[in-house]
Amino acid sequence: MIEFSWMEGDGAGFEAARAVRHEVFVQEQGYSLIGEFDEQDADSFHIIGREDGAPVCTGRMFWDGDGVLHIGRVAVLPQMRGRQVGLQMMAEMVGKARPLGAKQVVLNSQADKTAFYEKAGFAPTGKTSLDEGVPHAEMAMMF
Repeated sequence: MIEFSWMEGDGAGFEAARAVRHEVFVQEQGYSLIGEFDEQDADSFHIIGREDGAPVCTGRMFWDGDGVLHIGRVAVLPQMRGRQVGLQMMAEMVGKARPLGAKQVVLNSQADKTAFYEKAGFAPTGKTSLDEGVPHAEMAMMF
C-alpha cells in the first residue's frame, strides 16, 4: 500500500522527492541535473509516495495564475510502474488542488505519456512545447 505525504518548499524532507526525480528524470530519461531542479521547487507543494517507508513516487504543484495549479515533475520509480501508483498519486494531487481553491489544474505531459494523464482525467489543450528537446503536450482539468 502506498502512503502519501505532502511538504511545502524544498526544505527538510525534500531529499525523498529529489532522489526519485533524479533516478527517473536524470538517470533514466537523460534530463540535465540543472534543468531538473529549479527555483520553482521552493514555491511548490510536493507529494511523496512511500511503500514500506521507501520513497517510490513524487510530483509537485505550484500556483500558475489566478486559480490555476500547475502539476509537474511527476515521477514513479521503474519497479513501481504498472501497479496504478501514478494514478493513485494523481488522484491525491487533484484531491489537494480542490480545497486549495484551484479552478483548473494544468500540466505539460511528455508527448508519449498523454494516455496516462487522460486516464487521470486530464484533456489535451492543443498547446505543445519542448523541454530539453522532448515534445510535451499541455493538458488541463477544470473544476
